Amino acid sequence: MGKKLDAALFSVGVNILLLVSKIIVAFLTGSISLYAESAHSMFDLVSSILAYVGIKKAQEPSDDTHHFGHEKFENLSSLAQTLLLAGTGCIVIFESYQKILAPTPIESPSLALGLMIVSIPITYFTSRYLADHAKEEHSSALEADSTHFLTDSISSIAVLIGLAFAHFGYSLGDPLAAFAVGLIMLYLSIDLGSHSFRVFMDFSPDEKTLSKIESAVNSEKRITRFHKLRARLAGKRILVEVHIQVPHDMDIITAHNISHDVEKAIIAQVPLVKEVTVHIEPD
Repeated sequence: MGKKLDAALFSVGVNILLLVSKIIVAFLTGSISLYAESAHSMFDLVSSILAYVGIKKAQEPSDDTHHFGHEKFENLSSLAQTLLLAGTGCIVIFESYQKILAPTPIESPSLALGLMIVSIPITYFTSRYLADHAKEEHSSALEADSTHFLTDSISSIAVLIGLAFAHFGYSLGDPLAAFAVGLIMLYLSIDLGSHSFRVFMDFSPDEKTLSKIESAVNSEKRITRFHKLRARLAGKRILVEVHIQVPHDMDIITAHNISHDVEKAIIAQVPLVKEVTVHIEPD
């Protein structure tokens, strides 16, 4: 968990640096696309803070009000980030549309171009750093944060192109670039939101994971058969239920030990499984 928190704090620091630099240059140049990028970075900063809070909350153990733990707080953080991204995208699209109708020249476009050239590799490599930690730690909050930085990198390229056009006298390039940034935000917000939606609606894991769970149950040869195998997502973890049948003359102690062995086999096959509920029935 320490690695995830460190990654989230690193994300906060990078976002503060980018936000301050973009606001300053946007103010000096009057670029609407840079103002859009500043709004994007403001959102990214809030997202990074939400990611940190979500990760920290998710590590809390089960208690009287959360019997299955707090893992879904990461997904709640991811969902909040998604909503912020969508809202920011809508604002950026509206503002850029106003500027498309009445484009204005940019002061010192070379300064804005320089900032974009510097910020693109920073956002890209930060995105890769967060993505690696998200994959290693199975963190939905870091995955969302990584996607935001990737969006920032892509939108910065769009802004760079728009500013380049503005530098050569085509002032319409700036608001068009901002419009593209807004569309990218909306697209990625839908993509991110779908994952959080799956978790909160108790979707089952993918077919490959379910197959591994089924294989683990089948590996126990002392049961005669099993049924009602169910699994659902709980944050980054998985909760499993299964009914196993044993010979009707088997003693309760042996049957109980078998249920524990089934649980261990499932967790060994799929380490992301948090809990396994095994119901024993006579055959």
